[in-house]
Amino acid sequence: MPLYTVMTQANTLSRATMASLAAQLTELHSEFAGVPKDWVHVVFQNYEPGCGFSAGVPAPTVTLMALIRSGRSPDYKRQLLTWIWKLLQAATNAADDQIVVGLQELDASNAMEMGKIMPDVAQK
Repeated sequence: MPLYTVMTQANTLSRATMASLAAQLTELHSEFAGVPKDWVHVVFQNYEPGCGFSAGVPAPTVTLMALIRSGRSPDYKRQLLTWIWKLLQAATNAADDQIVVGLQELDASNAMEMGKIMPDVAQK
């Protein structure tokens, strides 16, 4: 169920870097959340130079939004965000003021994977 959407300015990431980042995000989420790797999905999107902005001026902004099942603790989410940030910054070499990382939560009953409604998050 986790769906990571990474958006960068065109030609920021090579295909090899995308593949490496996707593998790292998959490994991180699988281990951190205790879910099978085949539940983790990563999609890359590009925007044309001059179409990204920070503080109202053109900038090579890097964003990552992760759609996850709701039910995790605030501490879990803070830790996950911190690890995601580190992986994204290492892959893109973007400055702190050019990176945005966010989590979006979805009730498990509102998602399907492999033809089945997703199970609720097990409370740890």
